[in-house]
Amino acid sequence: MPDRLLGLLLFLPIPLVLGLFTRAPFGVRASLGLGVLLMATHRLYARPFALSRAGRRCLWCGGVAGDGPRVQLEEPSGPSTWRACAEEHRDSLTRVFGTADRWRWFLRIGILGSLALFLGGALLAAFGRLGPVTFADMSALFRLGVSLTALPYGLLAAALGPRTDGTIRVPFPVHIQALIGTAVMLWLFRVVGTVWFVQAVLLVAKWP
Repeated sequence: MPDRLLGLLLFLPIPLVLGLFTRAPFGVRASLGLGVLLMATHRLYARPFALSRAGRRCLWCGGVAGDGPRVQLEEPSGPSTWRACAEEHRDSLTRVFGTADRWRWFLRIGILGSLALFLGGALLAAFGRLGPVTFADMSALFRLGVSLTALPYGLLAAALGPRTDGTIRVPFPVHIQALIGTAVMLWLFRVVGTVWFVQAVLLVAKWP
């Protein structure tokens, strides 16, 4: 099976986790527990897959990199080496990752902070410990927090980031976006960020 298709299959647990978190199809506690399990184990197989193909797949578009330029990253877990299929795509990566480095606390608070608040609040709401606040309310706040982070990053990261020829520091592991390509991930940030923002605003507008 081609690397692109395998990468897509290994990426599918990510939207599955988001669906479990925001919709709770199996009930709040079971859905959150299953989502946390999928999220915690995803790295065990997704990162080895991505790293084993880091020298032959373009980290930007997900295509064949050939003898394209190398991309040296300093991830939270340590240094790693990837490839781009062309200098243009390497430049795009350096700009996107440069913005991520500058916005590191904005991204951490907006995404990880929203996730932590949601998981704790959703469980409390499921046990009726938050008064009138329901799971749907916590889900709306989670989508709003993530969208207010992912949408501006998806729209502006490539335009605002600096270009560099050296090692690029990134505040997050890149194996998830390596599965489908960084360019595709940015488009997901834009599309999902817009949809989640509208959904959250519409629900919040109904609050008394």
